[in-house]
Amino acid sequence: MEGGFAISFVAGFMVIVGIIIILVYRSRAKQLDNILSGEGRIALWQYSAEEWMRFAAADFEDEKKIKRNLFIMVTVISIVIGVILVIVTQDPLMIFIIAGIIAIVAIPAFWAPRYRFNKLQHSEAEALIAENGVIVGKMFHLWVKLGARLDKVVIDMESDPKLIEFTYSIPTRNGRQEEIARVPVPYGKIDDAMQIVEHFNSRI
Repeated sequence: MEGGFAISFVAGFMVIVGIIIILVYRSRAKQLDNILSGEGRIALWQYSAEEWMRFAAADFEDEKKIKRNLFIMVTVISIVIGVILVIVTQDPLMIFIIAGIIAIVAIPAFWAPRYRFNKLQHSEAEALIAENGVIVGKMFHLWVKLGARLDKVVIDMESDPKLIEFTYSIPTRNGRQEEIARVPVPYGKIDDAMQIVEHFNSRI
């Protein structure tokens, strides 16, 4: 068919992927609607502009540190593997391939924290905590469905502002990917925050 089979395969694969993506986002959208409607609501916190900006700045620094460490780890592994492949294959092209991989990894590593910071800056200064997830500004974290689970909930008393950190994980091809949802504790709400942490830890 002069390439027709290949085109048919790619088209079919894209259709299947598209259906899966639709189902995944439909499920997330349904959960988001449920949380916004009040289902399983535990707390709805609002913040002053000063509190929110301090939170956005602290979250940005934490995300930069996490992404930078991940980038360094991937870079070191890539260089080691690249050196081994160059020695084994005697092909200098491997150097350019490894350099390309490092460049690709660098894009999300340095862009993602800034995107998240801008998103928080232009969000409403409020957080909604529910049984199945949290909404912080415009960021939605969900730890149910599709194999996701809530692993740990703690209060970071050293940060400014103080934060409730919801650590959850989702299954990926290479194991479970860990994510952290940070919720700032408003002034005067530390006792409520500790009760929330105890509530979630009793379920884990």
